[in-house]
Amino acid sequence: MTPPTSDNTCDLGLTVVPSSISMSAGFTAASDPDAVRLVSHIFNESFGFRPDGKPYRMGPKSVSERLMSTDYLFIAGDTHSGVGYLFGKEIPSSAGRVAWIESMAVLPIYRRQGIATALVKNFVAATKAAPLVGFATPNPIAAHVITRCVPGIHYVGRCFPPFSIFQLLKEIQENCFDLRGCALDKENLLIKTGFSPLSRSDQRKWEPERPMASPKWWNFIENLPNAFEALVVIKR
Repeated sequence: MTPPTSDNTCDLGLTVVPSSISMSAGFTAASDPDAVRLVSHIFNESFGFRPDGKPYRMGPKSVSERLMSTDYLFIAGDTHSGVGYLFGKEIPSSAGRVAWIESMAVLPIYRRQGIATALVKNFVAATKAAPLVGFATPNPIAAHVITRCVPGIHYVGRCFPPFSIFQLLKEIQENCFDLRGCALDKENLLIKTGFSPLSRSDQRKWEPERPMASPKWWNFIENLPNAFEALVVIKR
């Protein structure tokens, strides 16, 4: 899928997809009030509700702290009118650096237009020297977008990963926000977290634009219990 252009519009014909992806260092973005506000806004509009029924929220202070500890922030558009973001970091390990996607979101009205794909492709290009890519997600669509953008050996969900992958995750655990404090399953790439919305604004069903078989791991992620996320590790 090619990066979006300004000629693409949503199904209602009302929304113009941004034509560019901007990149900044995490510490630079953390000190930019516009970038912090934008990431907070997109996050707050993109995710569902906690088990107690309250919506997930990430305020400017939390966003600033997360960006300060990461390496890259990518924004679809600009810091004033962007509609999607991705931030991530490179984590050192004995197997080489791991390019870890920490958070990605696109405003609901702009989805299914290639924006997430463009964000991932930019992150993958910026971290091309890292031999491994990883992320945690409760959403099979996010996993599909990322695995489609990163060729290599994919370890996803109930895959009985080799012991080396389990050891890799244990090694980077303290330096990875998603993994810190979580128990790792040796058979299933799965963690229990405090972040798994009960009500998601995105579609989780396998509904491709063109007929094709779903990835073998799709049902595993689609049917994850609440409060769990699947882990994905890619050796490229």
